[in-house]
Amino acid sequence: MSTLTFNIEDKYVGITIREYLQTYNVGKPVIYKYSSNHWFEVNFKSVNSEYRLKKGDVLNIHLEPYVMDDVEDVELDIIYEDDDIVIVNKPFNVIVHDDGASEDHLTRRVNMHFQYHGYHHQVLPAHRIDKETTGIVVFAKHFIALAYLSNLFESRQVVKNYMCVVENKVKDKTGSIESKLIKDSKLQKMVVSPHGKLAITHYELIGYEATRSRLKVQIETGRTHQIRAHMASINHPVVGDTLYGVSSSRLLLHFSEISFPMIRTKKVEHFVSNPPF
Repeated sequence: MSTLTFNIEDKYVGITIREYLQTYNVGKPVIYKYSSNHWFEVNFKSVNSEYRLKKGDVLNIHLEPYVMDDVEDVELDIIYEDDDIVIVNKPFNVIVHDDGASEDHLTRRVNMHFQYHGYHHQVLPAHRIDKETTGIVVFAKHFIALAYLSNLFESRQVVKNYMCVVENKVKDKTGSIESKLIKDSKLQKMVVSPHGKLAITHYELIGYEATRSRLKVQIETGRTHQIRAHMASINHPVVGDTLYGVSSSRLLLHFSEISFPMIRTKKVEHFVSNPPF
């Protein structure tokens, strides 16, 4: 069984394990499951979630076992890894989550990698990007990291930058698109509508490539197909976007930079992935 270790800082002295985990936004049902299964230890002695932390305590959490069949060593492009997270480069034409139809997806590849190397706990993505989009995907290596990261994404504490090439020459060096997006069930794509959810996109012109423009794009929100729908709405669809633009060899959209406060230190770190185009 894989084990997670936390050295308790002075600021957490006097609170319960339950309250400690709730500072990371872990839900009560998960805490109850770990407590009832006796997966909490302090200084190598079994305790429940109502144990009050003391100065110098070492909290060990035995992680829920997860074992896959037919494990093999798969190749991953790992940008960064520590005890809590792993950041990988997603290749083109690979989905992030299991869609029930495809045997191969990035989450499966990541879990096969860790299973092969002896880490038997489920590793899950904290967000997603489109199948055709390449670049950064952040995975949580345990339930505390997943709760923490999910809250960061939901509360917009993550800075997300993309690189893309769009059709036509963008005139302004910088610009912002702020409009509401909703899914059109007939067209099966996102459209601008007053009935949708607010989406905010900022872009910066990097340079021209023949009749096209290379942009650095930052999104404040994380709506489905946000960049693709927004750029198409101003007559600059992303190159290769068959849904919102015109067909090409591939979609030229890459999740290139991400910044967020780390789980244990709360220090903001910045990670970069260079686009393959």
